[in-house]
Amino acid sequence: MKKPLKNRFLAAITATVIVCTSASSAVYGYALDTKETVESESVSETEGLEKSETRESETGAVKAVESTAAETVSETGKDSETESVAETESETTSETELIENKGTLVENSFRYQNGEWIHDEMPLYAAGFKPWSFTDGSWINSIGEPIVGAINKGIDVSSHRGKIDWKKVEASDVDYAIIRCGYGNNYVSQDDDYWKYNADECTRLGIPFGVYIYSYAMDVKEAKSEAEHVLRLVKGYNLSLPIYFDLEDEKYTGKLTNKEIADITEVFCDTIEAAGYDVGIYANLSWFNNRLTDPRFDQWPKWVAQYNTVCDYQGDYTMWQCTSSGIVDGIAGGVDVNFTMNGFEVEDVEPAEPPESEQDKQVRSFVERLYELILNRPSDEAGLEAWKDILINQEETGAEVARGFVFSDEFVSRKLSDDEFVEVLYETFLGRPSDSNGKEAWLKCLTQGFSREYVLKGFIESNEFNDICLDYGILRGTIPLNSIQDKNPEITKYLFRCYDVFLGRKPDEKGMIEWVESFAVRKENPAEITKGFIFSSEMIEKNLNDEEFIKIMYRGLFNRTADEAGFNDWMKWIHEGKSREDIFWGFAGSDEFRRLVQSFGL
Repeated sequence: MKKPLKNRFLAAITATVIVCTSASSAVYGYALDTKETVESESVSETEGLEKSETRESETGAVKAVESTAAETVSETGKDSETESVAETESETTSETELIENKGTLVENSFRYQNGEWIHDEMPLYAAGFKPWSFTDGSWINSIGEPIVGAINKGIDVSSHRGKIDWKKVEASDVDYAIIRCGYGNNYVSQDDDYWKYNADECTRLGIPFGVYIYSYAMDVKEAKSEAEHVLRLVKGYNLSLPIYFDLEDEKYTGKLTNKEIADITEVFCDTIEAAGYDVGIYANLSWFNNRLTDPRFDQWPKWVAQYNTVCDYQGDYTMWQCTSSGIVDGIAGGVDVNFTMNGFEVEDVEPAEPPESEQDKQVRSFVERLYELILNRPSDEAGLEAWKDILINQEETGAEVARGFVFSDEFVSRKLSDDEFVEVLYETFLGRPSDSNGKEAWLKCLTQGFSREYVLKGFIESNEFNDICLDYGILRGTIPLNSIQDKNPEITKYLFRCYDVFLGRKPDEKGMIEWVESFAVRKENPAEITKGFIFSSEMIEKNLNDEEFIKIMYRGLFNRTADEAGFNDWMKWIHEGKSREDIFWGFAGSDEFRRLVQSFGL
């Protein structure tokens, strides 16, 4: 979360002072407010209940890790020469030596001793309700009472929680998360193993989140390293909550004076704020009351850990960690539960757009290519995304999407000539300009009565377009033909010839459909179809004489000019009283006519 949100934190801090709870309600859970070792107490309603202030449920020992600094050297009594030598030696010390200097880093706080869990949380739960849930307009505690000042419910997690099903968490009543990014100094080996997974999932699902780092800093140099550790890991993430400095380790930071802890904290917080992020302090109740007493701590939002039915901290704070035994769907075992308090409300965030995969990029490029070559313009974002999704989801193939472009209102409105139309198809589907022979053949198809869809299908089913689709990682597919002429190409070509030879014109759409139906649907033979043209009213209106009639029979049924002997024989038939229909059947019954019909595949 960048700097502008800090004003909200400061306003929240000064807005309200937490309401103190009565003695009877404070006895449940852990509520000790001194820095002495946690002791068992007997109290009126919870005799035998142990109290303690605690941190996140980090079960098990933390792995052995590298550290960047040697034991803390007191500033008093050290001359400049000694300090210079120490600094030089520190810069050249290997990570192995640094481990020896500091030892194995394991938790030693109010819940852990040498990395082992030492306190069982034993909260007293009232029956018949779900603790820490939202009921009757309020968040309730473990005994069913409203939590005064509570606004949003959250969790804090680390690698100790294992792999979390964040989708289930997102569907629960959890509003936000605080994620451990790591511990100690700025080494990759000290990054939290699940930091990136947790942060990426929260980003993907739109779960607001902040960050904490478990501190082992013994001096300001190590505080600076821990701040740099966090900044390295949060780069590129949009934080909705602060970066929290986790102060609780008794073995290391617990040995320092209150002033030394404040000095370390100030360096850490100043470094984080200088990078543009909000920063806060995490500690348990005892530490806030007894160790973090320097006035400098008043400038940072406080996140107080106290396992209890209420938080007993008397100062201002913006978040309360109330239990480590929370049950949240998607997380195995107990998890730390927190509440934002006293006016500090977590704002919703939009789920992040998933990163574009290589396939997405390829498909996007394919669609952009269609915009440029077919519509002759750059893509618009809405259209591009819609077509891309259709291809990614395999709702349509590359062929079907391309057809959508070619027959879109936008493309049709360009009113391209057949020549221009075919040229666009060459560039789009073959990836090259037209060649003269190929282009002439496609243009002939358009003049023979075929639709532009028929021509498009031919380009789509080419090897060149198949290769283009493979390059963009999509399925080529094909398109269906819708018109009866396109579905019966042999018949269409023959009928086009009849129109040309006998009627001397191009087919009209309605007439062509009727003739194709005669062939394809009513199954009339080629001779009957041809007869229909020759004895049509349009042909009769030509008023051909006998010689012209016989010559057109040669051309139409034999596909050649008349030879002299044959022509004379046909004229003799007419002189002998044969009708023109007799002449036609004489031509139609010949082997020469059958060969002509067969040449069209009929």
